[in-house]
Amino acid sequence: MDDTPPAERHAARAALYSAAAGAFCYPDESTVRELTHPDAAEGIRSAAETLGFEAEAEAVVDALDRTDREALESAYNGLFGLPTDDGTYPVVPYEVEYTVGDEVGRQQRRIATVVGLLEAFGVEPAEEFDERHDHVVVELELAQVLAARRAVAAEEGDRETADNLEGAEATVLDEHLTDFVPAFAHAVRNATADPDAEDASDRVDAGEAAELVYRAAADLAEALVTWDAGIHPEPTVEPETEVRSHA
Repeated sequence: MDDTPPAERHAARAALYSAAAGAFCYPDESTVRELTHPDAAEGIRSAAETLGFEAEAEAVVDALDRTDREALESAYNGLFGLPTDDGTYPVVPYEVEYTVGDEVGRQQRRIATVVGLLEAFGVEPAEEFDERHDHVVVELELAQVLAARRAVAAEEGDRETADNLEGAEATVLDEHLTDFVPAFAHAVRNATADPDAEDASDRVDAGEAAELVYRAAADLAEALVTWDAGIHPEPTVEPETEVRSHA
C-alpha cells in the first residue's frame, strides 16, 4: 500500500466508507439496487484490495449476494428499527449512546457537535433521511465525503487543501468515529449469528444472510476506522464547500 498514489488511496477510503454507510441505510428498493449492482461489488473489491481489507469486503459482497430486499428489511427492523418487549433496541445506531451515556444534556451537546461538523463541511443529509444527525450512516458519509475531497485535492496537486482535509478527517475520527464505530460493531456482532461458529450451517437462507450483511458491514467499518485513525495526525478542523449526503 505504501506505493499506492495518494489520490488512489483516498478514493479507496471513500469507496469503503460509502459502502459501509450504504449498508446501514434503510433497505428500500433504490438502496438495495445500488448495493447489489455488479459495479458496486467490483468497486468494493477493488477499493478493499488497495487498502488491504479484502476479507472484510468479500464478506459484505458475499452476504449481499445471498439475500434479498425483503430479508434485508426484516433484518434491519429487527436490529435497528423495532424495540424488544422491554422497550430497548438490539442495536442502537446513534453515536451518543456509546460515547456520552444517558445524560440528556451531554447527548444534546454531542449531537450539536456532529451537526456543527456537518455544517462546517457543507454535508447535508438528504430530505428523505429522517434519522438523527449522530446516526452511523451520517457519520460514515461525512468520512466518505472528506476522503473523496482529499482524493480530488491529491489528484490536482493541491497540497494545502489536502493537508486541511487530513486535519479535518483526524477531528472526525478522534472525536467521533473511533469511540463510536467499534462499540457499534460490537453491538451488531452480539445481536447477530456468528458465521464462523462451530454449529453454523454452510446453507444460509436469505434471512440469515441479511443479518450477515449488517455484521460484515460493521466489521468493515470498524476495521477501516481503526486503521484510518492510526495513520492520521492530531485533529484540526478546516471547513470546505457544500456537499449533499446520500444519507
